[in-house]
Amino acid sequence: MCKVYNYYLQHGVLMDIQQFIAKRSFEVDWSGIRVMFAFAGEIPGVINLGIGQPDFDTPAFICEAAKKALDDGYTRYPPAKGFQDLREAIAEKLKTENKVIADPDTEIFVSVGAMQVIFNTVLHLVEPGDEVIVVDPGYDYYSQIRLFSGRPVPVAAYEKNLFKVDPADIKAAVSNKTKLIILNSPSNPTGAVFDEDILIQIAQIARERNIFVLSDEPYEHILFDGKKHVSIGSLDGMKELTISAFTFSKSYAMTGWRVGYAVAPKAFIDEMEKLQEHMVSGVTAVAQRAALAALQAPRDCVHEMVKAYDKRRKIIHEGLNAIDGISCIQPESTFYAFPNISSFGMTSWDLARYLVKDHKVAVVPGSIFGKRGEGYVRISFAADTEKLQEGISRIKKGVANLRL
Repeated sequence: MCKVYNYYLQHGVLMDIQQFIAKRSFEVDWSGIRVMFAFAGEIPGVINLGIGQPDFDTPAFICEAAKKALDDGYTRYPPAKGFQDLREAIAEKLKTENKVIADPDTEIFVSVGAMQVIFNTVLHLVEPGDEVIVVDPGYDYYSQIRLFSGRPVPVAAYEKNLFKVDPADIKAAVSNKTKLIILNSPSNPTGAVFDEDILIQIAQIARERNIFVLSDEPYEHILFDGKKHVSIGSLDGMKELTISAFTFSKSYAMTGWRVGYAVAPKAFIDEMEKLQEHMVSGVTAVAQRAALAALQAPRDCVHEMVKAYDKRRKIIHEGLNAIDGISCIQPESTFYAFPNISSFGMTSWDLARYLVKDHKVAVVPGSIFGKRGEGYVRISFAADTEKLQEGISRIKKGVANLRL
């Protein structure tokens, strides 16, 4: 807040604007990840192992497609639902890779990243008092749920089970107020992949109780050791109960392009399209043309990035487990490790602050991802080998000093 505003506020010339802001706005928390990044950004020389985005440049052929789109005049308003040819390419990709059959005219919506799909799903589905089941630890969906007066119901995923949720625990958490189950597989922050058998059991619960599933699948291509990603929307009887969120951000190193897409029953797509006109009009035309180029090309660039992530995964896994007091299971997917730091007797926030302030290495506190995330930190290996090795060295030195 500027000094001039403070002066007038203190002298009674202006009222405190905050009292006029709608109360629902205060149900949205500042992102803990962003708070941590801001703190790290104030310290010179920090190695950031917290940032959740690829360190690769967007592949050149995708950038060239965007340049050509500019030359071709793609500078006007795009269709609210997305360009027809892009939706058709998405439909083909879904059929081939995800075993999901979707009508490009009525069941696919091009969004501003996967985050818009998540926001819109909760907006269109959750009413005051509705319960939404989320996995804990898991990605932070709490603010979106509370913004629309829903109630998050966390279901624990345990390290002993490789952070894979037990369908029996989801079944036990279901009540007559349950409106939605949110699944994120491959999972941020744990790197867990929910096996097909787990998804089949969750799908059975959803069908029996007529509960919708929001399936958040941004890391669908970043898999290791032959793991298989299954879209729950492809399972028998789940098409009409599933809203799936996908994005180009992770697979194609396109985080800043802000292109994702929803796959959902027509009724949801219609509402998303209707609201789009009142929110952002549509996803940037040039970015959509770049996304089309990404889909139409072979997946060679994706495979090369995944190979690099796999090498880094092994470095981070071996390096962390070599540090006294830290244990870390090997992630099956994504570019995150979720090491256990509970032996130090500190909160994850306290350890993260200590490491960034005193040893210039940034990690993300596990408690950001739910109560069950306490005792862990999230470390991204979407950084080059040299930074990973130096970061591990700084963590090792930092935690060693805690035992002195």
